[in-house]
Amino acid sequence: MTAVESPKAPGKAVLQRWVWCGILSVALAAAADAPVVPMTVCEVLADLPSHEGKNIAVLGRYSFRRDGRWIGEEGCGSSPAMLALSEDSAAAPRPPGNFEIDAAALNKKFAEMVKHTALGKFRFGTPEYDRWAVVYGRVAAHKDAGGRAVAELVFRGSGVVVFLTTEK
Repeated sequence: MTAVESPKAPGKAVLQRWVWCGILSVALAAAADAPVVPMTVCEVLADLPSHEGKNIAVLGRYSFRRDGRWIGEEGCGSSPAMLALSEDSAAAPRPPGNFEIDAAALNKKFAEMVKHTALGKFRFGTPEYDRWAVVYGRVAAHKDAGGRAVAELVFRGSGVVVFLTTEK
């Protein structure tokens, strides 16, 4: 009997290896980072306590001025909503290893946002003062809300800012 079973044993071992490789591949694929669903500024500020300290991608109007940078949105309530942008290459979160934005969710939210939020039109300067963007970072509420923004998004730098366009 052992003479009959021993030729089959190597085949069985090969089959088991292939099965384990398949299981491992499925497990690794499941463990891969899912696409990041961006949140609008209005969504973040509507429930700021639940987003504080969390790493998220925020969609909005990226504004750059002499006095700072922020990401904002209109149509959230009585005043424009905004998150101050604070660059910190050391303490800000790194994006997921496979940083991919959920395109379907982004397109839907972006289409709605451009209906009620406009980019600034500047007589002097450059159009880069206001652009559409998704910024990945960590939400931090301001303890002193005396400024224009009640919270900030701490981000690593330009590598986590994705600029968008309305052109097809």
